[in-house]
Amino acid sequence: MPAHVARFASGMMSLCTLAGVFWPVLTGCNSVLAAVDGYIPPPVCICEFYPAGVADDEYVVLRSLIDDAIDLRGWSICDGEGVLAFKEPSPLAARESVVISFNSSSYFLAFGRYPDYSVGDSEGCDDIDVLGSFRLADYGDSITLVDADGCEVDYVPYGNVVPEDGSWHGAALSCPRKGEVLRRMPNCPDTDSASDWHSFREYRYGYTEHRPVSCNIEPGCLTGFVSPDCSLDVVLDRLTSADESIRLCTYELESTSVFEALSNALHNGVEVRVFVEGNPVGGMSSRQTAVLSALTAAGADVIIGAGNLREGTVKHVAAFHSKYIVIDDDELVILSENFVPDGLPTNEIFANRGWGVAIRCPELARYMGEVFDDDSRPTRPDTADWADDERFNESLSVPPERAGSAAPGMLEPLISSASAEVHLIVSPDCSVQEPFLCGLIDGATEVLVQQFHADMVWELPEPDGESLSPLLNSLLERLRNGASCRMLLDSSWYNIDGNGKVVDTLTAVSATESLNGTFRLISERSPITVMHNKGMVVDGAVSLVSSNNWVCPSFARNRELAAVVRSVEVARYFTNAFDMDWHPDISPPTLMHHGDVIVARGEWVRLSSECFRDDRIVAKCMWDIGCDGWVESRSMEISFLADLPGIVTIGLTVADAWGNEADTIISVRIVASPTAIPPPPSPHTHIGLAVPPILAVIAYFAVRRKRGRNGAASR
Repeated sequence: MPAHVARFASGMMSLCTLAGVFWPVLTGCNSVLAAVDGYIPPPVCICEFYPAGVADDEYVVLRSLIDDAIDLRGWSICDGEGVLAFKEPSPLAARESVVISFNSSSYFLAFGRYPDYSVGDSEGCDDIDVLGSFRLADYGDSITLVDADGCEVDYVPYGNVVPEDGSWHGAALSCPRKGEVLRRMPNCPDTDSASDWHSFREYRYGYTEHRPVSCNIEPGCLTGFVSPDCSLDVVLDRLTSADESIRLCTYELESTSVFEALSNALHNGVEVRVFVEGNPVGGMSSRQTAVLSALTAAGADVIIGAGNLREGTVKHVAAFHSKYIVIDDDELVILSENFVPDGLPTNEIFANRGWGVAIRCPELARYMGEVFDDDSRPTRPDTADWADDERFNESLSVPPERAGSAAPGMLEPLISSASAEVHLIVSPDCSVQEPFLCGLIDGATEVLVQQFHADMVWELPEPDGESLSPLLNSLLERLRNGASCRMLLDSSWYNIDGNGKVVDTLTAVSATESLNGTFRLISERSPITVMHNKGMVVDGAVSLVSSNNWVCPSFARNRELAAVVRSVEVARYFTNAFDMDWHPDISPPTLMHHGDVIVARGEWVRLSSECFRDDRIVAKCMWDIGCDGWVESRSMEISFLADLPGIVTIGLTVADAWGNEADTIISVRIVASPTAIPPPPSPHTHIGLAVPPILAVIAYFAVRRKRGRNGAASR
């Protein structure tokens, strides 16, 4: 039995009694030990330490567990080879912590504050004596906290050491990786065993602790939107509205439209700050290099997440993967999509699927502004000014984006008409014991999921090791309790194996156990090129807009951001978007009306695809003037000058977003007239359609059979 239990408890206590002592869920070491069955917790514990530093910057944190201040004079911390002894009055306030660091400047750069004691600096520390050689070994050591009377108060072994009998139960803590911080778990029994320290989230040197935040949003102050239909319009509108400042955080930034909006904001005197991941998977594209360089040259403050262990730098999160904008400390935009052409497309039909929300709320905006400032703080060792990066080139120009489809998107933005409740959840901070999404799934009766990438098996911290994804496990448990689920995953070649395994496994389990779950990969016929969304709708009332993929690093290691919106109308909006992706469109467009087109020679003829209607949208047009097999235009309408009398036959083929086609022949009769040539007609002028001559119809469809249903020659 640990020495501190013997000192502070009356008599011997069994392990089952100790199992009733819990850490309340606050944040990390702000938790305290409760008194259970007569057990009195020790006054101070070792709650955190960093043994595998990269710059001789190890540290230890002690935490007070009682309501009275303690003087640590005479107390000591031992590692078997050296001792840190408090020699001067060293007050420790009630329920507070003290940090003893071996490198105060490194600690300050990583955490933005100085440690309480620094024993490794050249000037030394007047309050602590260093006796012997106190250094926490990378591969294994132990730490013992001893009070002024020489009694052991706390003991923690890790790595390859053999724990002391009576002070520890079971194996030592697993050896930490380089740059990893070991931290006592909140809401956990004090069992003096490794289980007290097994957290789900990963703590790295310089880690953050941003608690969830919630706000009630007034009607009209929340906008829901989707990609590709309307996301670019909403984002550009919000960027244009900035008066004072823009803080934009993203994994990738390649959009020319967004670049131009930020450049205009700079021209108008708005402060623009950008923070991006400096080493995205696959490397940074030349397009992003040009965007970041041009923004820097225009006066924006561009910071990148940089460095790695090979360079002696610990990144405080594995990847900066969140996507959001803070505008004037008043409004916040949160997306599943990166600021790239496929995520915020000019083409409002054929591009990535993603969800987003724009929220006018100073409290939430200020909160995310603090997260932005914390992550991008220039003094952090894992951030860098883009202007100092070797990839920076101020002479680069930003390439134009490809032209978008002339067809409008199928979904317009939703502006809320009722109040909503929004919760912001930052990862990995808010997933200490499990992915925060497990709590959203637990208790649900109906779940809709769209996901870019999901892993069936997660590599969890010891002792769990490889295990079924906690999210999929929670989902299956809900299905076994009568809930229903529809899940739609991306089918891109790089996701087909992982997502396919999830779909096959969950489909088999649902069939075997008669569960109400349906799981699919998005159809290759869908206009959605990549299911990049990470969204969810629960019970028709709660919507999730997030950057979290259903993989372990997304919750345990990466910087991610999620907005949980409690609003029936917002849930209805995203459910509608979900259903459009879930249900294939099998109906072709329908020809709604015919009419003769008769014009005088010298007039302009305007023809439009508005004669067709579709249950979703007419997305493509092909105009074949003369029905000769050559496609003269792919616009939604055409205009030409009626310069010669006679009959002109025009073949029109339209397709909806899922590729269903319909055809017609338009016959234009041009009659002789001395009328002067007028200007082209107004875009709002509509000219009817004529029933074509039978020979033109036969010739047109003969050409179509020759070139194939989906093929077309073009000039």
